[in-house]
Amino acid sequence: MPNSGRPPARAGISPRKTVLRDHVPEQGEYFAARAGDSPYPPGTLLPAGAELPRPVPAWYHPTVPAERPIPFDYSVIYADRDLIVADKPHFLPTTTNGRLQRETLQTRLRVDFGEDDIVPLHRLDRLTAGLVLCSRNPATRAAYQRIFGKGSAVKRYRGVVKRPLYVDREITLHMHKLRDSRQVLVASDGTPTSTYVRAAGREVTMWPRTGHTHQLRVLLNYLGHPLLGDDTYPAPRKLDLYDFRAPLALLHEAISFIDPLSQSERQFFSSQDLRTTIE
Repeated sequence: MPNSGRPPARAGISPRKTVLRDHVPEQGEYFAARAGDSPYPPGTLLPAGAELPRPVPAWYHPTVPAERPIPFDYSVIYADRDLIVADKPHFLPTTTNGRLQRETLQTRLRVDFGEDDIVPLHRLDRLTAGLVLCSRNPATRAAYQRIFGKGSAVKRYRGVVKRPLYVDREITLHMHKLRDSRQVLVASDGTPTSTYVRAAGREVTMWPRTGHTHQLRVLLNYLGHPLLGDDTYPAPRKLDLYDFRAPLALLHEAISFIDPLSQSERQFFSSQDLRTTIE
């Protein structure tokens, strides 16, 4: 167990941290987390019912109920000792979204590879298909995270809109995420976003320079050309995680970057055909 006292994941699901007061709960298992004033060494299994002289940070495994399977799975485009590049299907969340924890790309990868340290390096909407780069080596994770933190990865998306669009330029918009809403709005006081958009018909290619929530979906809706299958723009529909009838016509189809370890250029391409998916 690492010095933090954090126990390994169970069934691909990470433990959670809490602070125990007065006594250790009788039900469940709690492991002491690292803390300067804790009476227990990190990783110690705390005795059930034991009185606590002071608050004690601890790790525990949450109770996660069974989930209906999502009948689509990822494929692996590339893997080495540091990275896994997964090709994610529509409808599968990248990580837990509060409603699904077992049926996520991260959990499936951890279970399939038998590795608790697999973590996606960036997010991809549940409804968006395509490439997700994942770290499997904590020792090199920060180096790869900086690629996305600095925005130095070149990402290419392809989408299909409801009616023809003709544009070939970079578009900057300010976006603001509404509290307690699935929608993101274009607002003058929002976060600046930048996307290069090229379209000459219903098929659109986009290169986002920034990584705001729903950035491409909001952009196209703002232009009056929402994506096929969008359940949030222009108007949100009732959320149903198991309605697979209309996939969002958006695919993260290519990514390139300079590898921080080898300093060589890396390029990866999705094997999915967006037009086949939405027919």
